[in-house]
Amino acid sequence: MLILLERYKEAYTIQGALLQLSELASHISDMADFYPAIHKMVSEHLHAENFYVVLYDSATETFRLQYFSDEKDQQLIRTIPNSAFSRGLTGYVARQQQPLLCDAQQFQDLVASGEIEAQGSPSAHWMGIPLWRSGKVIGVMAVQSYDHQFGYDEQDLKLFSNIAAHTVIALDRVRSRELLEATVKERTEQLLQINDSLQKEIKERNHGEQLQAALYKISELTASSQDMQTFYKAIHTVLCGLMPAENCYIALLDAEQSKLTFPFYIDQFSPAARDRPLGRGFTEYVIRRAEAKLINSEQANALAEQGEICRGLTGLEQFGKLSNSWLGSPLKIEHKVIGVIAVQSYESDYQYSEQELSIMRFVSQHIAVAIQRKLAAEKQKLHQEELERKVFESTRELRQTNLFLRLQVEERKKAEQKLFYDANHDVLTGLANRQMFLQQLKQQFALNKRLPQSGMALLFLDLDRFKLINDSLGHHIGDAFLIESSKRLQSAVREHDVAARFGGDEFVVMLLNLQSQLDAEEIAQRIIDKFRQPYLLDSHTVQSGVSIGIAPYHAEYHHADAMLRDADAAMYHAKALGRGRYVVFEPSMRDQMLKALNAD
Repeated sequence: MLILLERYKEAYTIQGALLQLSELASHISDMADFYPAIHKMVSEHLHAENFYVVLYDSATETFRLQYFSDEKDQQLIRTIPNSAFSRGLTGYVARQQQPLLCDAQQFQDLVASGEIEAQGSPSAHWMGIPLWRSGKVIGVMAVQSYDHQFGYDEQDLKLFSNIAAHTVIALDRVRSRELLEATVKERTEQLLQINDSLQKEIKERNHGEQLQAALYKISELTASSQDMQTFYKAIHTVLCGLMPAENCYIALLDAEQSKLTFPFYIDQFSPAARDRPLGRGFTEYVIRRAEAKLINSEQANALAEQGEICRGLTGLEQFGKLSNSWLGSPLKIEHKVIGVIAVQSYESDYQYSEQELSIMRFVSQHIAVAIQRKLAAEKQKLHQEELERKVFESTRELRQTNLFLRLQVEERKKAEQKLFYDANHDVLTGLANRQMFLQQLKQQFALNKRLPQSGMALLFLDLDRFKLINDSLGHHIGDAFLIESSKRLQSAVREHDVAARFGGDEFVVMLLNLQSQLDAEEIAQRIIDKFRQPYLLDSHTVQSGVSIGIAPYHAEYHHADAMLRDADAAMYHAKALGRGRYVVFEPSMRDQMLKALNAD
């Protein structure tokens, strides 16, 4: 029984340490805090004032010190290279891939055999555990003591091994969380840098807006437009204030630069233009030349004769009336043409001028910048949404993992509670069992030794006619009889008294806080009266009774077992006198029992 208790205590200690590790991995997100927290946790269970962790790379056979706390070599470790660990006990454990308990003599033997080299201050006791991941040793965790009074044993090694095994899992979780937070921080810094860049561009644009009214208006529009369509319409409004622009369009090259798209198009004679492959129209001419062009009817005819353009075939004007004057400027980003903004007039008495050409050239530069800004903002928006999605998914996974761990902890606690209850209670009646009763009896006996004024007595009960009832009516009725008897017993004793079933039809009660022996006799009589009442068990009415032996506590008792023995002797004396009664123990009863045993 003591071995089981020791094993239970050992399992409870290990489980407590693993729960602490799980909690550390759940709330620590910085590796700088992780190892000190592990050290503190290990120190709560072992003598671990001197503790260190070294990681090992099997591919390069190199060691890296992660954490070191030592009462003697804290300063010395700063001058020792990481390669030195390969020649000491740390490297020996990594090579052997086995835990190691090492005292001073074993250390000297390893040095003498050439397995290791003596390094640093010699320790009295050393314990090291290899750290494993995916079947490979990735490091060593060790504690050491310079005091010969504090050694380590196999139980410490088992506890330390369990801690080390779960430390790797916790280490990976903390590193993953640290990496995630670093990634989020890096992405946030990138977004801040992009935002700073945009803010700088806006400030530069605002400075330019003060130089010219038109530029100011366009710059305002680029900043205030919610989307590209709103921006294009606003630009069109600005152009209408600068020149006749009832007919206006913006054409953009696709990514392959083989097709034109028309995100904005308004014309009084032609329907909205459709996307089309590059041809020989005015728009393509400006793209090839990469400069603003003013084209009137005469110039258009000359360009057509030169083969630069084909009017009425691939130009915009193929859908309707030919323009009398056309003005277009390339949209450039970093000297690269991405499209064209153009206006045209169908009126025979109006042609665009060189001044309007300059305005268009000026406006187109800022439109291109605005498009670039809008595209960058859209890309930034998509990037931010993707980052937020990843952060959300990672956070959700962490929450699910934490919830799963909490559920596991709760289930383990419930299992522990059930195991403890089952180990200390009678399965049939729910009363305390022999083990639990004897433990509480020893504790209370020791208390009474220190505080003798606290009255105490033991009642030993034996049910009358149980064997007859069990044999004649069956085990089912016998079990029901015992359950009902336990209920009657609990109803007869006081709340702070301890009732237990020792086995079969034997019960014991520890009476506490008694004023006198008469209190114990009164409770015994109350129990007898309740047990005399008929039992109704599955349509069977049976009569029973109980014989009770009482052993009051007195200073002559040196062991709790003696009290229990005397209560048992008094009970047998009660049965001998005719059952259904109680008897208070007297020393002569012990002599009678010894005589009866000798006679047998």
